[in-house]
Amino acid sequence: MKRCDGQFPFPARFHPTAFIRQALAAILFFSAISLHGTDVPTAYDAWIKPWTNRPAASPALGAAGLKAIVSIVTGEADYAAVTNMTPVERLRASYEIKVAATEVATNGTYRSYFVSNTDALTTHTREFSPEEYQKLNEALARVPEDHAQLPPAGRRVVVQIWDNNQWQVRVYDGNKLPPEVKAVLDLLNNPAGQLL
Repeated sequence: MKRCDGQFPFPARFHPTAFIRQALAAILFFSAISLHGTDVPTAYDAWIKPWTNRPAASPALGAAGLKAIVSIVTGEADYAAVTNMTPVERLRASYEIKVAATEVATNGTYRSYFVSNTDALTTHTREFSPEEYQKLNEALARVPEDHAQLPPAGRRVVVQIWDNNQWQVRVYDGNKLPPEVKAVLDLLNNPAGQLL
């Protein structure tokens, strides 16, 4: 694992640390606003919005198109707690949020990284064997719907799959994962063995 201290070798147009930090800020922002009324998105829609805006290719993987990204988000406060926080408390809470992720390209290469408001780590680019990649594709095809229900804060697992030119995003309770999602995490952990 290589320590990056925020200095990822990426073009300025996409910097993973900046993306994740923007996502963290968006998560807190949307948690802090009232989500009532017909023109305002649901808590689920507001929470997944940063994940749907992720670029479809990874400069870290040689600009290869991405097949999937699996992220574990820890350290979030519950919606009710965030809405009652002062701006300073929300800022302090943002430093508790941590994201560990693995991104997989369509060519079978992958890498893992960890981002918080104070640190950034990444692994070297690696490659799945054809058999491992086939198993991962099959496992990703079986992940269940999340029924647009946002699980409790604390340990959320986000599965992003690139399909029909957009990210299909599903969010699961990391403490009650469906077996299909556990299978995906196992496949990512076995070869990577680093961050997820």
